[in-house]
Amino acid sequence: MQKKDTYTLQELFERLPISISKLAKESDINEVTLARIRDGERTRRDTVNKLLLALSKVYDRELTLDNVTGINVMVNQRLERRKMKQESQEPDAA
Repeated sequence: MQKKDTYTLQELFERLPISISKLAKESDINEVTLARIRDGERTRRDTVNKLLLALSKVYDRELTLDNVTGINVMVNQRLERRKMKQESQEPDAA
């Protein structure tokens, strides 16, 4: 695959030089989960990290959420609530 600034998850899966089952073993992610990620379903951040690490090895380049689009990362609601609570308690800077 040609090196470029950004990649789509779809193109990474379409040009995958190994089988989905091999990617599942390399990433320690179930094949069904890989299919769900590929199809745009929400995914936990740790699962995305495992996938991007495995894809980085397969394509021999660094792949992160910064340079791969099309990944639907699940928001951690508990952390978001905590962040909002902290922000609401901070005094306004005048």
